Parts: sequence; structure tokens; C-alpha cells
Amino acid sequence: MTRVSFVVADDEFERDFLQLPLDVANAAALLRGDGADVVVWDRRLSDEAPRVDAVDVAVVVTAIADRAQCYPLDLGPVRTAVEQVRRTWPEATVLAVGPHATQLPTATLRELGVDHVARGEADAAAVHGVRDLLSGRPVLGELPLSGTYPPLDFDGAPLPAYDLLDLTAYTAETFTGGRVRRGPCGMVLGVRGCTYGCTFCHLPFGTRMRPEPVERTLAEIAAMRERGVDSLFFLDYVFGLHPTFYKELCTRLAGGGLGWSGQSRAEVVLRQDVDLWAAAGCNGMWLGAESPAVAETGVGKRVPAEKIDAAIRRLSTAGITPFAFILLGLPGDPACLSGEVVDWAASLPGYFGLNQLFLRPGTPLYDELAADYNGGTAPATWAEVEAVTRRYRERYPVSLDDLWQRLVKLPNYIGNAMATV
Repeated sequence: MTRVSFVVADDEFERDFLQLPLDVANAAALLRGDGADVVVWDRRLSDEAPRVDAVDVAVVVTAIADRAQCYPLDLGPVRTAVEQVRRTWPEATVLAVGPHATQLPTATLRELGVDHVARGEADAAAVHGVRDLLSGRPVLGELPLSGTYPPLDFDGAPLPAYDLLDLTAYTAETFTGGRVRRGPCGMVLGVRGCTYGCTFCHLPFGTRMRPEPVERTLAEIAAMRERGVDSLFFLDYVFGLHPTFYKELCTRLAGGGLGWSGQSRAEVVLRQDVDLWAAAGCNGMWLGAESPAVAETGVGKRVPAEKIDAAIRRLSTAGITPFAFILLGLPGDPACLSGEVVDWAASLPGYFGLNQLFLRPGTPLYDELAADYNGGTAPATWAEVEAVTRRYRERYPVSLDDLWQRLVKLPNYIGNAMATV
């Protein structure tokens, strides 16, 4: 029997949450349906490899679904994972999947020292890539021969292989007695894609909305609850943007005792029935607020501060705790330049999380700026990609590190607000 090991690399820096590798669970289920024996080595949880004698194909995931939108530029932890795989299973064929393999396949192949890279959504690239490797047909280092592998079709597909994972080991924001805490949390991805065009955002699932059947989403939720997980995070990039899917889903979830959070946009919150979300168990919703002056930064997110504030109030009125993503370093952001972003964050009635702007391959903003910060040519290596963001930050008119330090001291910063369960 063919044995496949999925390997999730350590994160490049400590984060407030440790999210479930949902794409690994999806791909593992399909490969088991092909007759493969599958094991998972999540190096964020353990340095020790699964105790199996040999592995035929090791699939190294450079950024799981939760990180694919804001994937890291430092390949160091992934390279370390590959080196450990080589020592542990020296006969294994090593395949890398994820946004790195998709955006800079040649550099990723060379810099990780893997045998192959596969382009496409991580779960699809893993399934199609392994199938091609096991087919006996000649294959090249970069898979497929051209383009990317097509997305998976989840209509009729097996449920994610949750039994390969300790679901209670994965955490996110949960609620106990009305208080936000870090606790065990599952993950659901009901609708893939985002139709908005923010130029700083990497969209691994594309711009077309692709809902899976509502029945499947409900079955995934039930399967996780059977394994002791009663809090979930919806990874859907804009919860509510596909009205028919979310209305049916929330109607079916109402009264079921499930607690969950998700992420959306201010405009969507203001035009959807968020009271139905609350009745369905929604107790927290993240908004991609970015900055009170994001509409003035020219990145395609024309949402004024007044609309963000109105959406936050609307969530609060419905009994849903509002969370806001703040992104430091948007081009010419008046709120960063003046320091207003700190006072604004402090005034938010809910909580906020922090991100730094990274210029990532696969985003329009990277295409616009990368060559200017790389001597006039597009970066060809991941080290050059990293240097682009470093130079961008160094040339920013104010210290983004200073702003970060001021923000993380605020009591409503999510890292301060959560207590370990």
C-alpha cells in the first residue's frame, strides 16, 4: 500500500491562534479513497515524526489554508521541515504545495530542495500531484506541465479526514461566560473565493464564489462536534457574500448550540441579516477594517471609517462581538502617518488583531511595487521577495515597528484579551 505523509511546517513566528490544517484533512480523505495510507505530521504540535517505517510521498504544505491569504515570505521553517523529512524518510519523494509553489515554482523547487512542486490550491495540488507521481507517467519537477491543477469538487467527496488530527489541539478565539478566550476550535470553509479586489490581498481561491453544498458543510460541522469540538471558525473570506448559501446555513444552524466566529466586510454586514447569524450561534465576527483611512490608500478598498463604525455597531446590537483586522503600512496611509490608527484602535468597542503589510507575489500591489524595491527587476528568489518588503518598510515615512509596539499594549488587542483555557 502506498503511504503518503502530509507535513505542516512550523510557523515563522508565534501567533495568537493555531488553526486546523483543513486543506490537509480534505486532501488526505481523497487520497485514502484512492487506497493510500495517510499520516499527518504537524510540526507546530510535535517535533517527532509519525512512527511509520517508510513513506512513499511526503507532501510538505508551505502555508495551510488559514495562512494562504497572508502566507509567510520566510521559507526557513519549511526548509527545516524538508530537511527533517529527508532524514526521517530518505526514500520518500518530496512534493511541496501551497502559495509558494504556485507563485514562484522554480524558486520554491530550488530553495526548498524538494523533488517536485505542485501549483494550485493546496488541497487540489496535493491530490492531483500525488496521483500524477503515482501514475507511473514521466513527470517534471514543476507540476502540472502548464498552468495550475483544477480545484477539487466537494460534491460527493468524502468528509475531511478529521481522525488523522487531534482537533482539540487547534485553537482560536472562543467564548466562555461571555469572555473571549483562546480555546479548542475547528474550522469550516463553506464558500471559497472573494469578489473584492483589494490589491494587497492574496486570493488563493480566486475571485469566483464557489460554495460547497450546504449539506456537506453541516456534515463537516457535525463530524467535528462528534470529536469534541463545539467552537468553529468559518474561514470563508467574506461571510454573508453568497446570500442564499449563508441564509440556508444559518437557518439550519439556529438553535443547535454551536458557537462560531467568522470574517466578513463592513458592507456585507450592513446589508445582511446579522440577527440570523446570531441566532445560528455566531458570537464573534472579524471585519477587514485595515485602517480608518483605508479608503484613502489607493488599494481598492473604498470603505470609509463611518461604514466600518456602523458595521461594528450593527454587530454589537445583534449580540455579536466585533473584531477588526488592522493592517499597518498601507501606501500613504494617513492614519499610520499621523498615528491616528492607535487612537482609533483603542476606541474600538470590540477587539482587534494586527498584521503588517507584506508585498506578496500573486497580489496586484506586489506587481506594482516589487521591481522598484529590487533594482528595477522582478524578484527571482524568495530572499529577493523578502528584501522587497524589508526595503518598503525601511522607506516608510514613519516607524511601523513603533506603531506595532504601541498597538500591542492596548487592552483590546486580541493577544492581550485572550486567556489560555
